[in-house]
Amino acid sequence: MNSKPVPSDHTPRDLSAEVARLQNEIVAIEDQLAAKTSELEQLAYYDTLTGLYNRRSILEKLNEWLQHVRRYKGALSVVMLDIDYFKQVNDLHGHRVGDSVLADLADFMHRSVRQTDLVGRYGGEEFLILLPRTDAAGAATMARRVCKALRGAPLRDATGGALKVTASLGGAEYCEGDDEDSLISRADAALYRAKEAG
Repeated sequence: MNSKPVPSDHTPRDLSAEVARLQNEIVAIEDQLAAKTSELEQLAYYDTLTGLYNRRSILEKLNEWLQHVRRYKGALSVVMLDIDYFKQVNDLHGHRVGDSVLADLADFMHRSVRQTDLVGRYGGEEFLILLPRTDAAGAATMARRVCKALRGAPLRDATGGALKVTASLGGAEYCEGDDEDSLISRADAALYRAKEAG
């Protein structure tokens, strides 16, 4: 029995064009998927308002560094920063100005630390700064630098007027046996002593 070829409506040139079109479509879909994946990673790891690490991410980084110093020794310090009387900023100027202040101060803070330091928004107007390979004296130096940068930050209210905002900081250096909670608790206690001292 002889079989005859089935006639095709497509020429080899038509098929090549269709394959090329499908390949371009696949590349476009892959690009969209990569962009969405990047967007999801951004949402998972970074605070949307400040662009800093979010609470979960900064605590993950702290745990990584705690494991590192337990295994290899060396220094690690953390600094807690809290914007003073921030509720008044929101109450007097509105939440939009408050958000702008948080974003601007986060930017100044990020630019005031070393490239190896890590800054995250711990919650509300509180920030956590990780200082790998840094002892208490180095942490104090960095804290003074951040305070100076924040004092000089050109912040504005809704009408464009100058807005004065201060912050309190407290730090702690890793001691043998510390875990995330004990290290942050000591930094937090130092922060509240700084607040009380003005």
